[in-house]
This record gives sequence, C-alpha cells and structure tokens, in this order.
Amino acid sequence: MTLTGDFGSPIQDSPPPSYPTVFGVTFTPIVTGILIAVGGLLVAAYLGSILVAPKLEEATTLQLELSQQEDDLKQREETLKQLNKVVADLEQAKVNNQQVRTLFADQKALDTLLLDLNQIINASQARLDKYEPQPPTVVSDSSLGPELNNKIKQQVTNVIMEGSYEQTIKVMQSIDSQQNFLVVRGLTVEAVPNKPGLVKSTFNMIAYVPLTPEELAAANPPPEPKPEGEGQKDGQPKPEGT
Repeated sequence: MTLTGDFGSPIQDSPPPSYPTVFGVTFTPIVTGILIAVGGLLVAAYLGSILVAPKLEEATTLQLELSQQEDDLKQREETLKQLNKVVADLEQAKVNNQQVRTLFADQKALDTLLLDLNQIINASQARLDKYEPQPPTVVSDSSLGPELNNKIKQQVTNVIMEGSYEQTIKVMQSIDSQQNFLVVRGLTVEAVPNKPGLVKSTFNMIAYVPLTPEELAAANPPPEPKPEGEGQKDGQPKPEGT
C-alpha cells in the first residue's frame, strides 16, 4: 500500500542570532556577562581607591597617633612615678637627718655640759675632781662614718671623779642614758690611797655636735678654679684661640 499526498514544506534551519561586533569581538551573552562582571569589579576597585583607601589610611594614621599618645602617657606616668620617688626619698632623707640630729648634742647642751655632769655626779653622791674641756674640732677621720666627715664637730673633756665602785657605775649609766650623744673613752679606774672603798676614775667624755651652716661652709669650701693653662706640658703649643 502506497501513501501519497502533500505533507507540507520541508523544515528549514532558522538563521543564527545577530550579535554586535566591536574590534572583532562579538558580544555574545556570555562575553557580555563577563565584560559586565569585569566592569563591576573595576568600578568597585575604583570606588574603593577613592572612597575606602583614604578612610583606611586615615584609620591607620589615627591608630599610630593613638599608639604614640599611649606611649607618651606611659612615659609621663613613669616620669611622674620617678619624680614622686625622688620627692619621697628627699622627704625621708629630711626625716632621717632630723632624727639623726636629735641624737647629737647642740651648742646649748655643750654650754651646760659641766652643770649637767656635776648634777649627775652629785646625784650619785660621788665627787667631781677635774673638768677640762678641749677646743672643739671638726670630725674628718671617718670615725663616725665617711658620710659624716666635715659635718660634725666633737668636744673632748678630760674628767676625773672620785667615788665608790657602785657610784662610779651609776654615773656611767646616767651619762649613757643622756639624750645627747655623749661617748666615754679611755676610762681608767684605780683605788684611792688611804681611802678604802673609793676609786678614782679618769676618762674622756666626747660630745658630738652638728656643724652650723657657717661652720659647714668653712669646713667644705668650694674647689678653687685651676689657673689658666695649668696642666699643659712644657713645649706644647697652646690651643688656638686661647
């Protein structure tokens, strides 16, 4: 059986779509999408360079300034601590100096030393036979420590007293209990001839007194300036301009 008839015209291929071409590049949808994406990235980078980058640079600068200010603040705090320590040390030194000075006698105590010693001996029922003070001298031999050289003067008084052994001990204890800084040195004790129970005591009593401002200046004069040209060897030319 044979079928015959007109089944319509044969199917024809549709022409390909037409895309614009620039500089030999056909802007297909894919190419166009890529170009749009790249353009977006470029625009974003450009906007970032003109908007974000300055802000980042400003933030970095502010961070550096903040760090510098923090360092300056720490340095000031450390300097303030050191200054406070210096002030505290000076105040403590003043207190220590005042406390040390209370250990020593003063000129008024020296002037009444004979009266005070005589009262001590009489209170012990002993007898003062000799009281011979020597002129005061400045301590400079480090006997009280090098830090007190040329700051303290001493007055040595030769003393001879007579009494019983118990009375002598009582006198020494009374001298030791005095607030003024008195030192007994060179103590010798010997029996008194023809007086049983009595002893003669010979000793040096030393009183230490801080120097007055005038005495300090005299004991610690400023160094004299060296004469011009001193220390230059003979035969050497003087430096130019001298």
